[in-house]
Amino acid sequence: MKIKEATAQYFSVAEIKSVSKPSEGFHVYKEFSNGGRIEIMNGYTKQPDYKDLIAIAHDLAKQGKIVQITTNRHFKSKEYWQVFGALGGTVYERKCPDLIVNGVFYEYERFEPPFKKEKISMMISHGVKQSSRIIIKNTKGSSDRYILRNIHNRIREKSFKLNIDEVWVYEKGKLRKLFSKK
Repeated sequence: MKIKEATAQYFSVAEIKSVSKPSEGFHVYKEFSNGGRIEIMNGYTKQPDYKDLIAIAHDLAKQGKIVQITTNRHFKSKEYWQVFGALGGTVYERKCPDLIVNGVFYEYERFEPPFKKEKISMMISHGVKQSSRIIIKNTKGSSDRYILRNIHNRIREKSFKLNIDEVWVYEKGKLRKLFSKK
């Protein structure tokens, strides 16, 4: 088996492209000795969740992953198709997820104070409109059981037509995977 075929078995085309050449439209924010790096999209406009995104990217890049922090672009612009072109033809076309980790799109969702448990459900609902992989901010300490119940209720709901592939929880400066559809 050739190396290219073997690589294609384990990684998507987007992941192979992000590893094999420098990212267009991004500049390097920080590099790690294990090969991980944080890249920020050129023309990035700071959002209220900027510090959280940097902390999440830092945590993932320490694991050797290439993390790209994106910003909103109009879907008709050249920059949009340069960065989010892989979303074309999917239900996520015209969307701008917050992070790209090794070529896979992630959406970060946080709540507006005051915190109520119902906001977990809203964060999941809003997150899956952007990407099937979501990172939820849970600094107020909703239980894992409550979050998982919300995820499973969404999956079972017949009117809910979007996929939930992964859900990560960001709390107290740490990132951990809570749910994976495998």
